[in-house]
Amino acid sequence: MNPIGLRGYCDRPNVAPGGTLDVHVSCDNPGRYSARLVRLVNGDLNPAGPGPRQRTIKSNIDGHYTGRKQYTQVGSYVEVADPKALLAARGSFALHLFLWATTPAPRQGIISRWHDQDGRGWLLELEDGKLCFVIGAGKKRQRISARLRLFPETWYSVTVSVDASRKRVALTHTAVVNSTNSRCGPVVPLASDGRVEARLTASPAVADVPLVMAGFASGEGTQVQADFNGKLDAPKLFAGALASADEAALAQGLLPALPRLAHWDFSAGITRDGIASDDVIDIGGHGLHGRCVNLPDRAMTGWNWDGREEHFVHCPEQYGALWFHADALEDCRWPVAFTLEVPKRLPSGVYAVEIEKGGHIDQIPFFVTPPRGTATAKVAVLIPTFSYLAYANTQVLQNVPGQAVMGILTSLDDRDLELNVNWREYGLSTYDLHSDGRGCQYSSWRRPILNMRPNYRHEFGAVWQFPADLHLIDWLTARGTAFDVITDHDLHAEGAALLARYNAVVTCSHPEYYSGAMLDAWEQYLAQGGRGMYLAANGFYWVTSQHPHKPWLIEVRKGESGDQAWRARPGELFHSTTGERGGLWRHRGRAPQKIWGTGYTAHGLEISTGYVQMPDARDPRIAWMMKGIAPDAVIGDFGLVNGGAAGLEMDRIDYALGTPPHTLLIACSHGHSANAMLVPEEQYFAHPGMDGTQDPSVRADIVYFTTAQGGAVFSTSSMAWCGSLAHNGYDNNVARLTGNVLDRFARNGPLDEVC
Repeated sequence: MNPIGLRGYCDRPNVAPGGTLDVHVSCDNPGRYSARLVRLVNGDLNPAGPGPRQRTIKSNIDGHYTGRKQYTQVGSYVEVADPKALLAARGSFALHLFLWATTPAPRQGIISRWHDQDGRGWLLELEDGKLCFVIGAGKKRQRISARLRLFPETWYSVTVSVDASRKRVALTHTAVVNSTNSRCGPVVPLASDGRVEARLTASPAVADVPLVMAGFASGEGTQVQADFNGKLDAPKLFAGALASADEAALAQGLLPALPRLAHWDFSAGITRDGIASDDVIDIGGHGLHGRCVNLPDRAMTGWNWDGREEHFVHCPEQYGALWFHADALEDCRWPVAFTLEVPKRLPSGVYAVEIEKGGHIDQIPFFVTPPRGTATAKVAVLIPTFSYLAYANTQVLQNVPGQAVMGILTSLDDRDLELNVNWREYGLSTYDLHSDGRGCQYSSWRRPILNMRPNYRHEFGAVWQFPADLHLIDWLTARGTAFDVITDHDLHAEGAALLARYNAVVTCSHPEYYSGAMLDAWEQYLAQGGRGMYLAANGFYWVTSQHPHKPWLIEVRKGESGDQAWRARPGELFHSTTGERGGLWRHRGRAPQKIWGTGYTAHGLEISTGYVQMPDARDPRIAWMMKGIAPDAVIGDFGLVNGGAAGLEMDRIDYALGTPPHTLLIACSHGHSANAMLVPEEQYFAHPGMDGTQDPSVRADIVYFTTAQGGAVFSTSSMAWCGSLAHNGYDNNVARLTGNVLDRFARNGPLDEVC
């Protein structure tokens, strides 16, 4: 195994000619590395071959640079500046918060104004599952610890009271009982309540650090450590000690008659239309507002959620929690290593910044669009950058048990091993679980994405996402088709106006993650005479939101059904970035059949097959489409992806979900194995006989239909389709059928036939 010694990322996925792109680089060992710009043509079409074909482009980044190991701040937390030291807690003071710990055993900071190196300030933390409160003035410190460990995933009311006049300090935790909904807390009192009181022997020295929630300052610059796993709700500090009646009132959500130094309402950082910011609002009167770092989960059910309302916008007072994760990562925040000035005449296409040091090479992909507001070709290839983000840095070893039952032997390379050992440095995919078991719902472009590389082979043994999409780029380049490259990020921002510049728009192999704005754009484009080619499957599937202020971030919340690695908890299905309901588009009445005629129906990961032609293939209105293809030919019983054009994930016709009634069914795949299964949303009642050897719904359908004003749709409904384009030197019936349709769709003027 060769270690991954050099890695990098760029600040965004898409750039126009004449624009700039910031590149960030980290080297395990300090030293010089080289950089260059390359244009990518295809992935590793021949597994035994030398790797991806590419062409070097002269640019301003050509040369050598000095690299070093970069620090990545991992873990979500809240930071509050305190320039007047109001929160330094001198004299009598008290604090209160509601706490729901998911992994209470490791040492974790809860709330602090603490400098760990110097031992100055105060700190509420978890140690060995027990709450501890620490006061320090350098070498003189006092520590009091609870006697009982906390139960995980249980809401507690936690108070600390320091009475300087009586020289007493007390730490109390009380389980919050909610009999209405057991997910909020225990339905009966737990034997984990506790109170510890001791003589006060120290007072906190003022620490030159901000207040931190869900961690504490290590003392090394702005670094935060001992990050917390779990939820916090309504933290507050008081000027004065608490009486026992005050503690009981706080546990019920009431406020004592004490001056508040600060009171943070996490629900106040979300607007009425459901958009969460990084702001943490202090409603205590002193304006000590904070900011979120590394995007803690927002719009989370709080200590008082009763299960009657599931949308945080409608009941914000019950959604006052932030869910923190010790392995969350929004942005590596590495310094810029160099800035690429994209040449003004650089053709639209797929490119990479290639960096090299001591035999280690990393290629950092990005996509050059045509100049903004223009098109330079009649055909556009739509790159699924939202889906690339959803799969970014998937931890392979989390998914091994599931793959084994689908007949797949896991494929690993150096990048997979690196991701599974040092995942904290790279961030997670939306297919991964945080270390506390919560599914990862945010994904960022601003980090090295090791599995988005041109020669990366997926854990399933086949290429997937970006490397698979290079099969399409390769075929278009080989046949001399002029095309522009556009991305999901462009489509989300520009809508139907972007697509309208092209006679035909072609998808890549797996546009699974889609925003509502992108669906709107496709519907409008096709209704106004546009032509779409869906060379994919499992597309337009998961509701996906782009952060309105950080376009490099997406949010996904897996719903009650679908092919899912995790499931959102009760009351937490609505997105914090848009306020919309997550889950499947199908469950929001926008099934992909309404756009493409087919929708996700089955997955079969170990064998790909071909398509048998159906009677509609002989319809004289589409004779042009079948030109050069024998009537009895099996289409695509060959290919780089498991031996055929129909496989991995497959879509089919479903009129009940919106397939247009005039759709022509040109061909259906056949011969799938017992490991090919219906997806969960197709299984209304589980029973034997739901696999590819027995259920006729386990298939991929090739369909065609026309739309208004001379538009049309052609769908191949398989993720493996593009892997068959290069077979036999590009001379095969998959390439011929795809080429016939593309040439027809790219022509000016409306189509002659109406189907």
